[in-house]
Amino acid sequence: MNVPAEDPPGCPYCRQPLRYVANRWFGHNVFECEQCGDFPDFRSTISLAAAGSAEAPEASPPKSAALPRVLLVDDSDEQRSLYAAMLAPAARVGTASRGEDALAVASADPPDVIVLDVMMPGMDGWETCERLKADPITSRIPIIMLTSLDGVDVPARARKAGAIAVLMKPCPVERLVLTIDAARRPLTS
Repeated sequence: MNVPAEDPPGCPYCRQPLRYVANRWFGHNVFECEQCGDFPDFRSTISLAAAGSAEAPEASPPKSAALPRVLLVDDSDEQRSLYAAMLAPAARVGTASRGEDALAVASADPPDVIVLDVMMPGMDGWETCERLKADPITSRIPIIMLTSLDGVDVPARARKAGAIAVLMKPCPVERLVLTIDAARRPLTS
């Protein structure tokens, strides 16, 4: 593939020419070095679209199509960063690293959906979910548990705590987005 609108930069390590690859990293563009790997394309997507390239990223959704507001709660910086990046094209993502922070954030500015890790130090995901469901301000927010726990009792425990779904890590972004979309739909009889 050719780089739209301008020549690719050289590899920052070996100085070989880079190849442009659209939508490699969760919908983000990258430059690829055959020897050193991938590097993110930090150029403005606006300049790519203005250049009229066929390889410019897809346009963002219209402003009228409001993206869901998702609070992602996980004590792992890596997991929060990964899932926030994966969800960025489909949701406006806020994060919290602890159960206590999730309670404060959700009460101050309730999101549309909460994606909650189970195993966290201090207040774990089960207790965080129960407290969110007990608070009148946050009780109607759908909660999706995203965990690496694979016990037989996990789905029942999640329902008891008030969660509407349990997803296992690593979770494909498509499955997570579909679950978030389903959580936002009103229940029908």
